[in-house]
Amino acid sequence: MNGDDGFKLTVPATVYDAVVATQGDYFGPMSKTASYKVADDVLSQDKAERQASLLMHHRDLRGARALEVGAGLGTNVITWIRRYDADMFGVEPDGAGFDASFKLARELAIANGVDPERIINATGEHLPFPDHSFDIVFSANVLEHTDDPAKVLRESLRVLRPGGILQFVFPNYCSYYDGHYGVFHPPVLWRGFFPWYVKWICGRDPTFAHTLRTELNVGWVKAQIAQLEHDYAIEVLGLGKDVFLERMTSLDFATWASLGRVKRLLNLVGNAAVRRFLANTIIVLRGWTPIVLTLRKNA
Repeated sequence: MNGDDGFKLTVPATVYDAVVATQGDYFGPMSKTASYKVADDVLSQDKAERQASLLMHHRDLRGARALEVGAGLGTNVITWIRRYDADMFGVEPDGAGFDASFKLARELAIANGVDPERIINATGEHLPFPDHSFDIVFSANVLEHTDDPAKVLRESLRVLRPGGILQFVFPNYCSYYDGHYGVFHPPVLWRGFFPWYVKWICGRDPTFAHTLRTELNVGWVKAQIAQLEHDYAIEVLGLGKDVFLERMTSLDFATWASLGRVKRLLNLVGNAAVRRFLANTIIVLRGWTPIVLTLRKNA
């Protein structure tokens, strides 16, 4: 099979309304974004296509056995199965409130002709698969929400086959912008800083900020790679510097959530050459975001 090039994601009204009432009503006020806009973003097929495009710089999804760690509402799993004929699964823990993605993902899968059992109730720290199960392990905007980010990376490498690709996309908290709150901030150098900053400088509720793994930065990633190299033969294919440079220079990035504010600000900066200089300066300071950790497991 070659996949369905004309596939269009079907979102039942029951799913959409539930996402507005959960994630939309939780994250909307926090980031000063309309609840329906949050729902539109997390249910976006365009986002699934863009993330596939980023991944396929390194490994074709077509026919690949793939796993998404933190499948959310299942839009990647569903789109990549239908669009690219990927043999794909996603893990997402069952929860309540704005964490109630697991049941909605299964409902969305059924509406789009995908087996709901491909969305599995599990966490990245405890993947319910044997060693060497997948050609691709992918995750986006999840690692900062996990209980043990280092264990998630190790588990993901465990289930990856030799020759397989791991790609994790997550914020760099030594950067300048947080998408959850939609605020600019100085580099986060100790964990207590960001909740304090959110509360006293931005005037926002810091409850969610306390849950974020703000230790995630380029230095943390390099330390994890050094640890992983004791047990696996891995090749680092990128950390996202090239992605950041291209997006800053061309402004070719989607305005999901509050990123429209970033694009509007960058439009005021000047021409592409000025933005490229700014981007390179940020890269030298290790402040690019997101980090796009891409590894090949050689053995």
